[in-house]
Amino acid sequence: MNRVKYSQDTLTHVLCTFVFALFSFFYLYYYQADLMTIMQHVLSEGQTHYNHFVGAVLITIVLLLIQVGVVRLFQRMRLSWAFTFVPSALLLAMITDVRQSASAANGFIEFGWGGYVLPLCLIMFFVVVWGLNTSGITDKYNLDFKNPTHKLWVNLTVILLLMLFVCGWGNSDRVLHDRLHVEQCLADNDVDEALRTLQLHSDADENLTMLTAYALSRKGQLPERLFEFPLKGGSASLMPNGKNVGFGLIADTTFYAYLGNAYLQRMSTMHYLDYQRRHMRLNRRTVDYQLCAYLMDKKLDAFARNITKYYEVNDSVQLPKHYKEALILYTHSHSNPCIVYHDNVLDADFEDMQKLEKSIADARERQTALRDTYGNTYWYYYMY
Repeated sequence: MNRVKYSQDTLTHVLCTFVFALFSFFYLYYYQADLMTIMQHVLSEGQTHYNHFVGAVLITIVLLLIQVGVVRLFQRMRLSWAFTFVPSALLLAMITDVRQSASAANGFIEFGWGGYVLPLCLIMFFVVVWGLNTSGITDKYNLDFKNPTHKLWVNLTVILLLMLFVCGWGNSDRVLHDRLHVEQCLADNDVDEALRTLQLHSDADENLTMLTAYALSRKGQLPERLFEFPLKGGSASLMPNGKNVGFGLIADTTFYAYLGNAYLQRMSTMHYLDYQRRHMRLNRRTVDYQLCAYLMDKKLDAFARNITKYYEVNDSVQLPKHYKEALILYTHSHSNPCIVYHDNVLDADFEDMQKLEKSIADARERQTALRDTYGNTYWYYYMY
């Protein structure tokens, strides 16, 4: 009978350990990998790099070793096997309780309440277990289930609750996760995956706007596709400002070196682009950044005055999509435009958009209808 009981207990121990280890690895490797990357990057000040697989394996091993330590510590006390994973679960929840900060001083991330609350919970756990065993309550109310199957499922249920606790407490901010994933993709030169991630968002964010422009520029599609993505913040969100817009993994110097020149003095987007223009340091990348900055700020006059300096504007030259849309809008909205631009297809589309706009009286329905049809155009961005 003792041998049978030992085998049943071993099965419970192995299954609980296997389930927790599997959860910890996949939780870290798939869901929180980018978060752990930015944490190590910030805490090491960019000196070390986090490997997703190795990091997940090592942290899982550490959590299992902590569980072994708890078992050894309470080996003379009555404690269900699943509850020996509580300290490991608390630690896992604590290291993944990281959120986006509005300040650049700490790398745009900061620890949440878990850094204060969970250590207290850990102390309470040890105190409660010690108190229940030394007071004799566990002997009086013996919860050692006689049915081995029942005992197994109770322990697995506790493990499941711990897993749900970790998932609920850890960071689940989709915007932050996607932002970090996009930065990781750009750092790995996987621009296509970065753009696929950015396309999944329907809500605009300043940091995602900067990453969108950067990814499209590296793909050579900035003036062709920029306004197909949700944008926020105007031209100010195109470059890091040291306040609410910035990179987590990518160094600012890398970004500015990509545009042409990196300077010690931080500048706003338009200040930087104007400085490059005045010192004749504009290249094709910064030219498109400047023209798109005018469009994001809805400065059609400045856009029309400057586009002819860098692009030949006539019927025989194919301009990028959003530049054509902006010129059509400029031509139709000015009685005496400095540039008259026409495109048969776009002119017809613009007239159809105006007709659709006038045909719907309700403002919300009108915006929804226009977004469904023209949401990927500069016209919709300009008007709404």
